[in-house]
Amino acid sequence: MKLRTLVIGLWTASTLTLACSSAPPPPSGTAGTTGTAGTTGAAGTTAMAGTTGTAGTTGMAGTTGAAGTTGTAGAGGGAAGTGGVATAGTTGGGGATTCPAGVLGHCNAETTAAVAAHPGYTLALAEEFDNPIDLDADPIWTWSDGSPADGQTRFRKSQITFAGGKMMIKAESPCAAKAANSGCIAGGDTSYAEPNKNQTTGTIGNMGVWSGELRTKYNNYRYGYYEARFKAPTANAAAQSDNGSGDYLSTMFVFRSPKWDVWNEIDVELEPNHNFELAGNVVHASGATGYPAGNAAAFVTKMGLPANYSIRDTHTYAFEWTATTITHYVDGKVARVFTPTGNVPALTNSGKIMMNLWVFSGTAFGNGATNTFPFQSEYEWFRFYKAPASAEPTYPCSPTPACLPAIDKSASAQNNPTEQNYGK
Repeated sequence: MKLRTLVIGLWTASTLTLACSSAPPPPSGTAGTTGTAGTTGAAGTTAMAGTTGTAGTTGMAGTTGAAGTTGTAGAGGGAAGTGGVATAGTTGGGGATTCPAGVLGHCNAETTAAVAAHPGYTLALAEEFDNPIDLDADPIWTWSDGSPADGQTRFRKSQITFAGGKMMIKAESPCAAKAANSGCIAGGDTSYAEPNKNQTTGTIGNMGVWSGELRTKYNNYRYGYYEARFKAPTANAAAQSDNGSGDYLSTMFVFRSPKWDVWNEIDVELEPNHNFELAGNVVHASGATGYPAGNAAAFVTKMGLPANYSIRDTHTYAFEWTATTITHYVDGKVARVFTPTGNVPALTNSGKIMMNLWVFSGTAFGNGATNTFPFQSEYEWFRFYKAPASAEPTYPCSPTPACLPAIDKSASAQNNPTEQNYGK
């Protein structure tokens, strides 16, 4: 601006001098030509959409297109090209979303809403069952090849299925498995999930029913709040009374494996001999291979149950495990509080999270003669909330299994033949 003023000033003085000498005025200066407008920069190309996430994970966002270069300005500069707009990645199938920060598992919008459900606890693991879980490759969940000593059940992976936002565990029999074990499923196979005492494997006897057990891979869970929304099977639609509607356990529990090393167990059990009551158990034993009745505190209760409660309706079951008490809940209401005793002291060892359908042939939890196959339990979701670090400094740890204390790596730590033993 100052240079243009000086030029104008000099030109004015010259004009005045020439006028006094009567010389003709100089011709007006030729106007500068208008600068050629800069060409509009090419728009950035639109980024490709992120690929659809596998098994419900969120697709990655597309990158932002590069901005177009600015046109070279004449007197009137061309406008700068605008950058292309990236297209966001699509969400993975089944409506699943990325889990909230710090949460492992397979999540959806309900998971986010559940983060603050239990003040004082931190959501650490969630399974919404919107998509199938690869039970051979998942970093957390796997399947059991076991065959518990009691009952007539043989567990296998194919009995666990996922559809319609649920996990189903189906019991079926290739024969008329009733009050007595028919042995139509031949034994003699090796089991990793149910090893013999002081051994890494066990041998399975003849069984009559195929069923399934979902479990976490490692003894990596201790103090916290465990909850699942599920319902028990209808094993016999014609008989809905106690002792007339099958003989099974439909469960959600924590269990330390293998049991002959240190048997710690907390469970929710839906039993057809208690169709309208909640049943459960707390076990603390060492070296036992069969159910340690003297070191177990079983219970059956109607406390805190909603009106018209039935095990065959869907409810939210939970237990809160602390260093001093274990509290069971149904639909958020207290159903039972356990305080350690001399025979069943406080549980201090970590365990695996498990859900199974365990079928019996006698009268242990109903009437096995009324079992009508197939039948199945259904789970809508599972969540684990970790206790504060001041109360639970160790579990769950990461990365597994390297992070686990040596005490959690027993001589048998496998769950099925597809896994590598991580025991000590």
